[in-house]
Amino acid sequence: MKIQTTQFGELKIADNRIITFEKGIPGFEESKQYILLPADENGESPFFFLQSIDIEELSFFLVDPFSFFKDYDVKLEEKMVERLALEDAADVIVLTTVSVTGEMKDATTNLKAPLVINNMKQLGMQTVLDNKTYQIKQPLFQTADARQV
Repeated sequence: MKIQTTQFGELKIADNRIITFEKGIPGFEESKQYILLPADENGESPFFFLQSIDIEELSFFLVDPFSFFKDYDVKLEEKMVERLALEDAADVIVLTTVSVTGEMKDATTNLKAPLVINNMKQLGMQTVLDNKTYQIKQPLFQTADARQV
């Protein structure tokens, strides 16, 4: 399948790589299908783009939060495990949205509402964690002393 994107031009993608967000992503409910793209060609970066299949200009900048916040802990409610058809914890990918206004060194990430993806069944959803210490605009790049979440 070929899709047209504003940021990446035309992309050829395999149907089995399309991730379905059955209810969309809050604020973008009209777009239900996405493709996850690594931010670098060799796949070693903790950054990704979640590109909409339906809306060519809709793309989210994401990060693997565990690369920056070693103590980050995501506990999924049973209903979420069921909705994502999760059978094995190894099938889960957890990513958080990144906001960059100005320079990358000032980027923030939303630890409060991660995107959770079943990488085997290609199902995803955003959840809000019941943890008061996680922030919506958590600075991504911090001093080593401040890396505790």
